[in-house]
Amino acid sequence: MYQCDGCGAAIPRKALRYQVSIDVRAAYDTLEVSLWDLVRDHRREMEELVAQMSKTDATALEEQVYKKMVLDLCPQCQRRFILSPLNFRSHDSAATPPSDIDSFLRSLGFGNAAEE
Repeated sequence: MYQCDGCGAAIPRKALRYQVSIDVRAAYDTLEVSLWDLVRDHRREMEELVAQMSKTDATALEEQVYKKMVLDLCPQCQRRFILSPLNFRSHDSAATPPSDIDSFLRSLGFGNAAEE
């Protein structure tokens, strides 16, 4: 038995269901390195960065760079997802403001709710 991550409905093992894979990656612009970047001492910056990172949960640090999620959806939620991927759980998307994607993903059990 599966459970729809959209509406919570039970999905029997042999019933039609859909899987949505979501890869959330940090996006970076192309790095331009100047002569100044090559000759300056980066030690203080690196030490500050390491100090900041040591105060942060390892999972939270990893999720700032990459997070993969797989959702199971029933046919109705799959159709809603295709129409509005960030607000697919709403039955009347015109009357409902867009969802906060971070809160939505945490409601599905991804991430650490204590960080909010």
